[in-house]
Amino acid sequence: MSDARAWVGLGSNLGDRERHLAGALQRLERAPGVRVLARSSWYETDPVGGPDGQPPYLNGALSLETRHGPRELLRLLHAIERAEGRRRGVRNGPRTLDLDLLICGTTRVEGPALRIPHPRMEERLFVLVPLGEIDPGLVLPSGRGVLSRIDELRASQRGAATALRGRESGLMELLEDPASAGQWCARQREAGRTLGFVPTMGALHEGHLSLARRSVAENARTCVSVFVNPLQFNEAADFRGYPRDLDGDAALLAAEGCTMVFTGTLEGFFPGETTPEGGLRPGLLLDAGPCARGLEGSFRPGHFEGVATIVSRLFEVVRPDRAYFGAKDFQQCLVVEEVARRLGFPEVVRCPTSREPTGLARSSRNLLLREEDRERAPALHRALWAARAAWSSGVREAAPLRELMLGELARADLEVEYAEVRQPSSWTAAEPEGRLSEAVALVAARLGRVRLIDNLRLDGGS
Repeated sequence: MSDARAWVGLGSNLGDRERHLAGALQRLERAPGVRVLARSSWYETDPVGGPDGQPPYLNGALSLETRHGPRELLRLLHAIERAEGRRRGVRNGPRTLDLDLLICGTTRVEGPALRIPHPRMEERLFVLVPLGEIDPGLVLPSGRGVLSRIDELRASQRGAATALRGRESGLMELLEDPASAGQWCARQREAGRTLGFVPTMGALHEGHLSLARRSVAENARTCVSVFVNPLQFNEAADFRGYPRDLDGDAALLAAEGCTMVFTGTLEGFFPGETTPEGGLRPGLLLDAGPCARGLEGSFRPGHFEGVATIVSRLFEVVRPDRAYFGAKDFQQCLVVEEVARRLGFPEVVRCPTSREPTGLARSSRNLLLREEDRERAPALHRALWAARAAWSSGVREAAPLRELMLGELARADLEVEYAEVRQPSSWTAAEPEGRLSEAVALVAARLGRVRLIDNLRLDGGS
């Protein structure tokens, strides 16, 4: 038969979820008669159906080009599930790996063991959102565009969520100073409610909203800070030009089920501790710890001290049970986790990087990219995946992985600041030597006046 386009859904909620999903991707890339065209980000979602108490899923989607018919392709998917430890048991129960054949060309199959297109795919956001990321122009079997269907489902869910919030606690509150926010948070703790927290600098995108959704799912109340922190900017122009839209941000967060959003000024967070020039008095910036050394710490001196200082104060104001951060800022996550260890709270939840359909990591700074730079920006993602492909083939030394990334970035003519490999659990300022058992690849580059960063675990970890 001639090659056909196919779309596959992936999910895992047992064991090392990212490793199982990465393993499935690698096996499909090596399978004869299959060519992987695109992979979505991994999205964390609550289980749908099945027994209570299941852990959350990581879900994603792939588009393929395949010579196989649907039954043969399904047999291949089931073989990959078994190779990753899947054992079929309780219906809709937890599993190490779940691969669903969603669409296979224009073929329609109605049988007891196989139904194509997948009969429930258009009712499930955890299927549609990854599909919309990798193929925003996809027309679903019903004839609706995938993005239109996502909007329909989200609108229906938001309506239900707004009604529920109205019955339980009123509409989302927008507070304009940290003191009021601290009092609100204290009332939630006194009432015995778990509190999730998402710190942001505003200009919210899908990446921020995915953090908010997870917090809403895992906590009785969720609050979000929107504060453009001057302490973590090295360039005054970057601070002044950072996008700001508090009203728009608040509307997005209300639609996701957040219960409180607050903002403030540096003086509001540090009353009596600021200088006439608008900075902090000397000696108040916190040491960011050993994970701040090298890479971002070298290219942005003082940045992580500013991050550690404001995050520590935010944690003291909110005192959340859990705080949610995106893995795109990998080194920052390490710094924040060190801040939480020093304070003794909260649990820091590191969430998967949210990506645009091109693979570009979502960032508020993406709004500032010129059209011609947007075409070059996905080279960061391609460079990281070149390193992961080499790792999968057995390359375990940092230097050749670094050179592969630099070659990919050079082809896009980017102004590269770094393309490096580090060991996540034993961070070093310098490149690690010898054969690595774990690794994360990290890149930073400038496109015009916009600076972008990204990273990818090469060993399938989180």
